[in-house]
Amino acid sequence: MVYDVIVCGGGPSGIVSAISAKRNGASVLLVEQSGLLGGNSVHALVGPWMSFHYGKTQVIKGIAQEIVERMVKKGYSLSHITDPIGFCDTITPYDVEGLKEVLFELIDEEQIDLLLHAFIIDVIRDEDTIKGVKVATKSGLIDLYGKVIIDATGDGDVAYQMGCDYVFGRKSDNFAQPMTMIFTVGNVQLDELRTYIKNNKSDFALKEDYDDDYVAISGCFSLVEEARKNGDFTISRDRVLLFEEVRPNQVAVNMTRIQKHSGVDAWSLSEAEIQGRKQIKEVFAFLKKYVPGFKDSYIVRTPSKIGVRETRHIIGEYTMDIDDIVEERSFHDSICVSAYPIDIHSPEGSSLTVIGETNQKCYEIPLRVLIPKKAEQLIVTGRAISATHEANASMRVTPSVMALGEASGVLASMAIKKGIAPRKVDYKEVQAILRKQGQIVRKNDI
Repeated sequence: MVYDVIVCGGGPSGIVSAISAKRNGASVLLVEQSGLLGGNSVHALVGPWMSFHYGKTQVIKGIAQEIVERMVKKGYSLSHITDPIGFCDTITPYDVEGLKEVLFELIDEEQIDLLLHAFIIDVIRDEDTIKGVKVATKSGLIDLYGKVIIDATGDGDVAYQMGCDYVFGRKSDNFAQPMTMIFTVGNVQLDELRTYIKNNKSDFALKEDYDDDYVAISGCFSLVEEARKNGDFTISRDRVLLFEEVRPNQVAVNMTRIQKHSGVDAWSLSEAEIQGRKQIKEVFAFLKKYVPGFKDSYIVRTPSKIGVRETRHIIGEYTMDIDDIVEERSFHDSICVSAYPIDIHSPEGSSLTVIGETNQKCYEIPLRVLIPKKAEQLIVTGRAISATHEANASMRVTPSVMALGEASGVLASMAIKKGIAPRKVDYKEVQAILRKQGQIVRKNDI
């Protein structure tokens, strides 16, 4: 069987790509290397989602919003709430187990074929045109054929195997943002934590009108420094970063930092996983000893895999850079709008560089970032799209990559209907369909 569209990668961007393509008439196969859907949102516990809004105005809707609404209805999400830290405009807390349920439901309802436990090892090609992918499974090697392939692997694995040009990490030295192992802690006495925040506001990065109804922390700088002086904290992190979860008295802790490792090198990635586990142990010991509310807490969940922020940036027809975001640029072929600040975790130190936090940026993302220069019938979506290290630091977040996925699915289905390459599809037609699906395409749509 030859599918119209094969989506490689079952993370948020890949799932939305598959749904979008199927709703536009394509036969779709979704290929995922694990046994679960959800990518980093499930495996690496990367939450809450940030950010669907620019100020009080929602700028990402469409299928991504549909997923949120379904989770809210089931009690699996608090929906969009104001970010207490003030880092971005809103955050969207969700329950990991609930997200797993909802994503499988959606794929089943849309009648999308799903192949799990399938690791993409090579491409099937005719010169510069991709014809399919080779996957390793428990059944052996399988050849899968598709008219259009969407690379939603997060690392640009398919594009890499097609020989597409790319940049790894930042251009100056090829260091990528550090990896992180987020983990969930239960039985946290949130009232104790609230009291400490209220009495020590100067030790936190908080909005001026901070509302502690929902607990989120970026701070405890003095406690981290004290622990470091005492030899109890050695990780290159200058703060406690955590968010209250949907389930009572649980928080997601984002404090580990595994630097100078590669998410696309097997040995380096393995070492990063090992380091991450060691750092979880150190972070949790620090929380119990130093941070109010954690004395009787316990670890509820650790990730099934490390969270990778950045690897390859596939070079496309257009490359987003820092100026596109800082200057809030618009593009004639825009497919979505994003409003998350440039958020760079230092590849080699303890700092966090933020551009746009105090003056939130709202910018458009062009269709051309999805189309690699040197491959036909291939679309790249998710964090591996064509962007510099700095621009990717804004565009990599889950709401944005879901919006990119929705556009990728529309683009793929239209290319098939017209019998042309994705790069030849009229961007205006893609925009029109996205608008019909409820997506915000340009800033003047807001």
